[in-house]
Amino acid sequence: MNDGRSKVEGGVLSNRVIAWSAAALLLVAVGVSWPLLAVYGLGLEAIRTVGTIVLGAGGAIGLLLAARRQQTAEQDLVEKRRDLAHKEHIQQHNEDDASERRITELYAKAVEQLGSDKAPVRLGGLYALERLAQNTSSQRHTVVNVLCAYLRMPLAPGDDQAAGALPQERQVRLAAQRILALHLRPGEAFWPDVALDLSGATLVDFRLQHCQVRSADFTGATFDGDADLGATTFRSRGEFDRTTFTGNARFSEAAFAEGARFRHARFLGPVRFRGTRFQNDARFTAAHFADSAWLGQAVFRGDALFTQARFEQDVRFDNAIFARDVKFHDATFTREPRQQPKMLKGVWTQPTTRSHWPPGWAPADTPGEPWPNSGNRWQKLVRTNHGTTGSDERPSR
Repeated sequence: MNDGRSKVEGGVLSNRVIAWSAAALLLVAVGVSWPLLAVYGLGLEAIRTVGTIVLGAGGAIGLLLAARRQQTAEQDLVEKRRDLAHKEHIQQHNEDDASERRITELYAKAVEQLGSDKAPVRLGGLYALERLAQNTSSQRHTVVNVLCAYLRMPLAPGDDQAAGALPQERQVRLAAQRILALHLRPGEAFWPDVALDLSGATLVDFRLQHCQVRSADFTGATFDGDADLGATTFRSRGEFDRTTFTGNARFSEAAFAEGARFRHARFLGPVRFRGTRFQNDARFTAAHFADSAWLGQAVFRGDALFTQARFEQDVRFDNAIFARDVKFHDATFTREPRQQPKMLKGVWTQPTTRSHWPPGWAPADTPGEPWPNSGNRWQKLVRTNHGTTGSDERPSR
């Protein structure tokens, strides 16, 4: 309290203010009462009036005291609330510290388990990381990076591992892949905005259907067995350069929002891109298709580049849609394109002078459109009787 001020901190009236206010009220009461008594004498009415004035002054002083008590009580309440908030803040800070320590300990223990030479221990580490990421959203990207790093490690066991370790390690990898697929599929357990870095990884019977990822890098990866990425959405790029698919590869109904790269990829088994949507460039430069390749009903909104690609079996683009340039320069076909009547049957394309089609096929003006309100500047591919290529070639009508 500062005696030189009318109020203390917090808005409580000071003792001096109350004393001076009481004295002033009494002086006012006396100042008003004295002339009344002097004029009217000590009559009953005069005394009653003076008494009322004095009582009023006393009541005003009582109100000042009550206000002082109310302000003091309110200030005490504010102080108690402030102390309580401070204690809660300290408690929350301690709880956060304890939670961070617990998360760090769980993470460190799980990662340590992944380094074990025993497959069951490694499996335990995987599931511990999964629980940690599911319960703590801030750790999900870190856990995904750890799972991807584990899958990027060489699959072959070291010399110090016992016989039979390789089949066990395959089971551990399958578990890691299932964890990723489970949480990249939209639903209650979905982990959004995940970027996968599986470059150089060996992936066993890989399943990533109906999932959604921000981006995925499979550069130089090997898909051992079948690979199913059907109906998966890549919100950014999908990188599959120099990737090897040893079994069936399925990308049907997948969506690549910012481009797809399959340069120098090797498809040793059948590959399906039926209904796949390429919103930007699709690059299959020097890709090797050792078995059948089905790209029917695929939609290419950017450039479609199959330059130097190698097709050893049947290839089909039936009813596909090409909105921009298409290039098959220096592509090789074990079966001549003109001998494959369904290869480019029903394909829609936009007129362009830079497209290069396989021999035996050329665009022709055709009424209609691939989808409603897509415009009338569309052409369809038709078979020709000669083998020259180029977008400037038109069959007689």
